[in-house]
Amino acid sequence: MPLRLVDDDLDLSLDIAMSWNSREALGIQLERCLSTGTNAPFEWRLITSLASILDDDLQPPTKSQVSYALSIAKALAISLPGEALKYKGTMKQFLNRHAPMFHEHQQKHSMRAQVKQS
Repeated sequence: MPLRLVDDDLDLSLDIAMSWNSREALGIQLERCLSTGTNAPFEWRLITSLASILDDDLQPPTKSQVSYALSIAKALAISLPGEALKYKGTMKQFLNRHAPMFHEHQQKHSMRAQVKQS
C-alpha cells in the first residue's frame, strides 16, 4: 500500500510508492511526534525537504533577483507581479521581458547626466 500525500485545501492527493521499511520508519517517527506532543522538529525537516525537491521554476527567486526586479519596476514605473516574488520561473520571465528596457532606460539616464555635466 503506498503512502498518500493529501492536500485537502487544494483537493489533491498523490500516492507515493515507498518500501515497507521506509513506511515503517515513518510510522515510528509519527508515533514519536504524537507521544512527545510536538512535531515541530519533524515538521520543519519535512517542509524543508519538500521545498528543496520542487522543480526549479517553483523555487523562490533569489534575493538578488528580487532586488533587481524591484529596481526595474521602479525605474520603468511598472508593477512587479506577485507571482514573480513567489516563483523563480515567473521571476525569470519578468526579468527576461523587462531587463532590456531597463538597460536602455539606464543608458539614456546616464547620457542625460553626462550632458548636464558638460
